[in-house]
Amino acid sequence: MTAFRTHADRFAEADAQVLGISVDSFAAAGEFEDKLGLDFPLLSDFPRHEAGRAYGVYNDALGVHNRVTIVIDKDRIVRDIYVEPRDFESHPVHALEVLASLK
Repeated sequence: MTAFRTHADRFAEADAQVLGISVDSFAAAGEFEDKLGLDFPLLSDFPRHEAGRAYGVYNDALGVHNRVTIVIDKDRIVRDIYVEPRDFESHPVHALEVLASLK
């Protein structure tokens, strides 16, 4: 998630809102947001993980969301789903490329 913080200026230039979603409680997500110094909200999907289930990213076996970046436009249309479990730095770069292609 800190990779998105690194690119905060570019997301602002693209007029994009970054949100993170955690399987943890609201309090725990808030503490994690503060600990990482995130400049975007970290939302809680606890206790039923409905958002993760709706987007097909909740991993029942592990009790976590898979590492996924979803780009949704202002009309609430999903424009891209990027799955990369290991290279966290690639997520904001890919999202920015998708945003640029939408203009």
